[in-house]
Amino acid sequence: MMVAPGMIKLAAMLDDRDEDVALNVLARMLACEDELGELPGILQESSDPLVRRRAHMLQNALNMRRKRRELHRLLDMPLSCRKDIFEILTALHLLWFDKDQEEDIRRETGVFLKTASTFPLADLSDGEMFMRRCCFLPENETTIRPESYCIGTVLSQRCGASSILMAMLFGVLENECCQLVRVLGQFGIADDRGNILLGNGNWRMMKYSGPDMEKWSIQMMVRYICMTLHSCAVNSDSYRYVMSITQALTGDESEHVFDAFPYPFCSNPDELSDNINKNV
Repeated sequence: MMVAPGMIKLAAMLDDRDEDVALNVLARMLACEDELGELPGILQESSDPLVRRRAHMLQNALNMRRKRRELHRLLDMPLSCRKDIFEILTALHLLWFDKDQEEDIRRETGVFLKTASTFPLADLSDGEMFMRRCCFLPENETTIRPESYCIGTVLSQRCGASSILMAMLFGVLENECCQLVRVLGQFGIADDRGNILLGNGNWRMMKYSGPDMEKWSIQMMVRYICMTLHSCAVNSDSYRYVMSITQALTGDESEHVFDAFPYPFCSNPDELSDNINKNV
């Protein structure tokens, strides 16, 4: 792809010693992303270390945009098979742990899927035995730790929130009659014979057919996991993570993505007052 002349002129200003000027240049370049072509890669080969550093900043910003867009696409995409859930969980992990390498997470996920293929997974009892033998420990859903909702750390640490562990197990179960559910304040998997496998501090099989059992789709579960990571970001007061996950969930990359958020995520307290007054 050819580089637009306007982008070349902006790139010539990346050696400015004034950081504010450089940041404004980068912002203008990002605003015209489609016109950049191969320019970020070319700039990273510059002999000027300052230009190289700012070119890396530009490339990192572009990579994060692509990760957000990919997750948004996957969250809105109808899933063709259960194993698609691992694509979404991988994309979500890479949005949070943005320094991790995609091939490493895919390799770990591949090991899990290969291990699952060697086990009989015809029913919930098989699923429970498989997760126990793999030494996966389900944590209580009230544990708000981002590591508990990211598939890479869940696979390496062998523990995670019950929601993501149930989603992973659901993705490899062979029984087409199984259903993700939420019951008694816990996530689980139910079959068509009244059996439920729950995980909330431990694995537990039980019989249940109460009216309050909610059936969850894969899309509902992964959006829940994504929203819980969003809560982790807000809880840690991390503007970058809040922005990344908000944009991935909404698909909105504009400056107005935080209009409904309280200060300090919206631009200033006056905007918050204006929004409140509009809604009164």
